[in-house]
Amino acid sequence: MDVVLLALLLGVAGAALTVVGYSLGRHRRSVSARRVPPAQPVEALPQHLAVETRSPFFSLSEGAFFRTLEQALPPGYRAFPNVRLYDLFLIVAALPPQQAALASLRDEHIDFLIVALGSHQPVAGIELSGKNANHAEQSPRDQAKVLAFQSAGLLLLHLRAEEEYSQASLEALLWRHLRSAERERV
Repeated sequence: MDVVLLALLLGVAGAALTVVGYSLGRHRRSVSARRVPPAQPVEALPQHLAVETRSPFFSLSEGAFFRTLEQALPPGYRAFPNVRLYDLFLIVAALPPQQAALASLRDEHIDFLIVALGSHQPVAGIELSGKNANHAEQSPRDQAKVLAFQSAGLLLLHLRAEEEYSQASLEALLWRHLRSAERERV
């Protein structure tokens, strides 16, 4: 009976020591090996957000252009619609005169980004201009986009959304510009 009681006490003591970071016959465990409870979120998310999907995602002219663009792209290229410039460009230095221009790009997007498939390198952007192309507010934003693409050495094509592009006409335009852009990047 004494042996059973002694074994029971040793088991309880061993379990207690293991909980506080010790084990029988070993040195203290490292602090990083202890179990730490997961951090609690600062604020809990609500059960529902008041959001809806944009419908339609494209305007009619953007959708028609995108279908034609996908057919007209040379082999080895892919187009991505509505790419945020902040996701495209990495800011390597933000000097005081540049900060305002960079801040203006934070929420801007490019209508279509063309990427070379093999390297996944961005090659060119396409901006469709529509009814608001001559709007006073649009001009500084467009200038910041142009400056960002020029600074990164990327081609930026401005095309009119109202024009109907055939696959052949868009293909000829893209082949000419993408070949020259690829030569300049090499």
